[in-house]
Amino acid sequence: MNSSHQIISAGPDPRDIATSPGQALMLPSSRVDLGESLAFFQRRSGLIALVTGAALAVGALITYTTPTEYTAEAMVSLQAPPEEPAEGSTAGRQAGPSPNSAYVDTQVEIIQSRDLAQRVASALGALDGKSSAEQAQIVTEFQSNVSAVRSGESYALKIIFEGADGQGAAKGANMYAQQFTQIEVQSSRESNRETTKLVAPRLEELRQQAHADTERLQRYRIANGLLSTSGASLTEQEISSYNQEVTRARAEAAESQARLSTAQAQLQSGSAGDDVGEALGSSVIGGLRARESQVGGEVANLQARYGANHPQLVRAQSELAEVKRNIQSEIARIMSNLQAQRDVANQRLGSLTESLGAARGNLARNNAAMVGLDELERSAQSSQLLYESYLNSYKQLIAQDGTQRPNARVLSLAEVPLLPSSPNVPMNMLLALVIGLGAGLAAAYVAESLFRGVSTADEVEYGLGSRYLGAIPLLSSVSRKARREVPAITQEPRSAFAESFRSLRTSIEQAVYGPTQVIAVTSALPKEGKTTVSSCFAQTLAVSGRTTLLVDCDLRGRGVSRLLRLAPEHPGLIDVLEGKATLAEALVTGESGLCVLPIRPSDSDTETLLTGETFARLLQELRACFEHVVLDLPPVLPIAAGRSIAGMADATVLVVRWRKTMRGAARSALLMLPRETVNVVGIAINRMDLRRRRLFGHSDPAYFYRQYKGYYA
Repeated sequence: MNSSHQIISAGPDPRDIATSPGQALMLPSSRVDLGESLAFFQRRSGLIALVTGAALAVGALITYTTPTEYTAEAMVSLQAPPEEPAEGSTAGRQAGPSPNSAYVDTQVEIIQSRDLAQRVASALGALDGKSSAEQAQIVTEFQSNVSAVRSGESYALKIIFEGADGQGAAKGANMYAQQFTQIEVQSSRESNRETTKLVAPRLEELRQQAHADTERLQRYRIANGLLSTSGASLTEQEISSYNQEVTRARAEAAESQARLSTAQAQLQSGSAGDDVGEALGSSVIGGLRARESQVGGEVANLQARYGANHPQLVRAQSELAEVKRNIQSEIARIMSNLQAQRDVANQRLGSLTESLGAARGNLARNNAAMVGLDELERSAQSSQLLYESYLNSYKQLIAQDGTQRPNARVLSLAEVPLLPSSPNVPMNMLLALVIGLGAGLAAAYVAESLFRGVSTADEVEYGLGSRYLGAIPLLSSVSRKARREVPAITQEPRSAFAESFRSLRTSIEQAVYGPTQVIAVTSALPKEGKTTVSSCFAQTLAVSGRTTLLVDCDLRGRGVSRLLRLAPEHPGLIDVLEGKATLAEALVTGESGLCVLPIRPSDSDTETLLTGETFARLLQELRACFEHVVLDLPPVLPIAAGRSIAGMADATVLVVRWRKTMRGAARSALLMLPRETVNVVGIAINRMDLRRRRLFGHSDPAYFYRQYKGYYA
């Protein structure tokens, strides 16, 4: 840098703000800036729209490539069991158990089971004429197309069936409902029939076994004389009868003996036999006594009237004697009869006693046989009970067949759906929109967090620690007519584009005390627009009436020479430094009075000419000839010569491209231009789109472009 120019800053060097070139400082903020949030969404709206559009496109692709499906719903209700029927009754029995939560869940699984799918497919005729593999595939499709949902906490179930067309979906749902209401009945019937088939032969076996055991018991009873009609053996009954008869016979014998003994005692005591009990009760003796009394009366009358030998008296006395003889004869007969009764009673008692003894002997033998009888009776009873149990069960199974009630009933049949349930175009597109917006926002946040480009004056001032000189707008954002930057300076001198370079000139002049005759323009990397900036800046100086020279110092890029479309064979800076051409021969003067010193490509190592004393002497010569000399330097990071040339300038401007130049690259360029040897007066942001600048905060004057763009009309 020329030591004759003193650099005085208007205040503290902005680069002193950062503690280190690699540290970014942010302005403190104590409030939430809604405008910044809105600006973020607006500046990333393109990315958000792109991601959202891609999501919508994918959603549309999926939607319109998904096979169309229709959904039909039928409603069934599980039945509560009726009141318990009377014992033995089978009418009205429900096929399944009573409903509860676990039972309802089980019914849901039954609806979705493969067995019911098989029944439904068969009932619809879908399996007719199909092979086993095809039938299995069809049943699998039916099973995958059906689902069941419980309606709240009720016992109502929704049967949902999906089909390729509305008619098929409705038929499938209705058939599922019908088959489900009958599956318990059919299962119960099949179970009853299977059980009946199993019970029937077993029942016959038990009947034969019970008959054989009963027959064996009876034969044993007959063989051992254990026949009975009242639950006891015949011998026991016989002994019981004998005991009763012996007791009765013994009483009769005692009675006969007592009567006989009494009568004999009366006769022995001198009784004529009149007071004998049997005589007293005899009608014959009673008649004879009456006759005796009558005849005795006649005898007494006759004795009173007649003498002792009167024939009537004698006849009467004879008759009286005959009556008395008859009475005695009858008493004798009664006594004989009493003796005969006593003898008969004694004989009967003896006979019964003998028979009782024989029966007791038989009972002893029967008791020994009762042990086997008990065992046979238990066996026969057990066989009979088992047979009767199976017989009752068999009768119940026969009676139950066809009497089962279904455990569910159809509440409503499915109607043919008019619109497909899948794909749900509005829902799919809405979901794709939501997903796309979410993914777009996420992508925007990621892109924003990863973005390291220079966008605002704050990022220059506080992020890079350098002075912000101004913004060069993108030509298309401020002009509808101009297409090239350099001609736009003269074609539209009152445009915002031309004004930005005048503002840049003012910023440079205000940044340095003293003359700013030699101004170097460089960038961190190629293609950041530093050649355009230097050319337009020089054109602006020339248009203002100042003699200005634009020197192309970029040997490899030759940006100025190409931008101004200079012939490559025209002598340039290297030719002047090598002495092959004079300065006057190398200079090119434009219509606006701007002089350009181009550079011609060379294969020799000429970079030492640009950084040595030869170039310094040429620069001193140019100072004497021109009011301003603008140097278009090569990029700082790839080319070292630009750093040496910058040290010879009065002021150096670092150009960064809006939202393209990374802050790291700009920071590295500043580090390679130390302020002890290079007067970097600040950074200019190039190609700023003023139409989008308002989306990046209001700290830059360009934010208010809409308010003052009328001045450039």
